[in-house]
Amino acid sequence: MDIFSFKLGLLSFWGLWFASACSTNLCDGFRTWGIFHRTWPFASGNFKNLTDAIQVWSPPWWLSWLLFSAVVSWQLLAALLFGWAVLSSLMKGSMDLAIINSAFTVALGLWVAFMLVDEILKQYDTEHNHILFFMAQLLSFMPIYVLPS
Repeated sequence: MDIFSFKLGLLSFWGLWFASACSTNLCDGFRTWGIFHRTWPFASGNFKNLTDAIQVWSPPWWLSWLLFSAVVSWQLLAALLFGWAVLSSLMKGSMDLAIINSAFTVALGLWVAFMLVDEILKQYDTEHNHILFFMAQLLSFMPIYVLPS
């Protein structure tokens, strides 16, 4: 495998990962709204986790939906940007660093937002997972620049 293919593989992995996370969260929302049956298996359970985490503030009912929709939208944007980075790099025949930087910036920004909210809400177990994802993604970003073109 050449280095270009390796780098495309990293971008593809993150694009597919975000697409999968977005899909399971979207299905979780559909399950919560009653569009899908409550036993629908392809659902993340993250809506309940979010609702439970913010209950300490006794928020209005719509805040959970707003926050959840923001996360799903952010994940969709990250998935689309990684997909665009792969396609653009393939068409160019080299890494399209501008869109790759955008994809990683959006994705890493999501983890940063999660970590800040986790800290504010004292969700330390969840924060640990988000830190690991942040580190894994940052580590995946490095070969784009460190390995030769």
